Amino acid sequence: MSRNLSCLLAAGLLAAGMLCLLCGCDFGADAPIELTLHPYAGTDLRTIDVSVSGRTSPFIFDTGAGFTVLTPDQVKLAGCVPFGQVTGFRADGGKITTPRCGPVTLGLDGYQVRGEVTVFDLNKLLGSGAPPVGGLVGLSSFDGRAITLDLAHDRVIVETRRSLARRIRHMRPIHVRFARGAGGDVDPFIEVRAKTGTLWLEVDSGNNGPVFLAPTAQQQIGISLPEHGTQPYELDVIGLGRVPVKVAARDMIYDGQLDPAFLKQMILSLDMRNGRAWASRERSAGEPH
Repeated sequence: MSRNLSCLLAAGLLAAGMLCLLCGCDFGADAPIELTLHPYAGTDLRTIDVSVSGRTSPFIFDTGAGFTVLTPDQVKLAGCVPFGQVTGFRADGGKITTPRCGPVTLGLDGYQVRGEVTVFDLNKLLGSGAPPVGGLVGLSSFDGRAITLDLAHDRVIVETRRSLARRIRHMRPIHVRFARGAGGDVDPFIEVRAKTGTLWLEVDSGNNGPVFLAPTAQQQIGISLPEHGTQPYELDVIGLGRVPVKVAARDMIYDGQLDPAFLKQMILSLDMRNGRAWASRERSAGEPH
């Protein structure tokens, strides 16, 4: 091989490498990683096994958490010294300020992620009778990736570019917004039709209740919910169609929160790299063809 040809080849490989860094090449990988979810304490909540410094504990999988959270015990196990602070808000407007820590390496089955986490004693919040957990896994641990939620079959799939292209072939695009905070939190919202304007409802697998609607959202869709209790309703998801749910009233800073019962009626793919989402009412557990 001539020197000029070798230089051209090296330059081409360097350019390809830079393109992969910028665009996120899969380097030939075509196998999505399937993460298994487990029931938690007889509720609609689900946990995922997370390894910290070689020790595995159940973490609640919560698409509405924004952050990935470690309890103080898990932080000690990771050998991480908390620092600074990050501030977030609950759906009801309550302010939460916690320390940051990291970077910490987390192992979720065959998926590994390294990054900052927040520190919060979640077990105190769950109560003394609840099975202990090591924290929460939020979408911040998948930012820049695409995942598919198949809650009806208790699994989350971390997609490659190729597997996502195959999976969404027969799915419908829906409207999504990914809200990001300065602390690295990521929260997904999908758009729903209303009589006046539209609603943006948080996709919240950690909502152990019905679909909640704020008073203004109720006005937009033309219903009046009692202070307590639920009633049936069909949400008209733009791009997907009507999805039957149970709704309840709640004062909140969002239009509303979706729940696991909503998510179990579909397969939902979220592309956090390109800000897109797709859904299918077909609940097959099989891989895409």
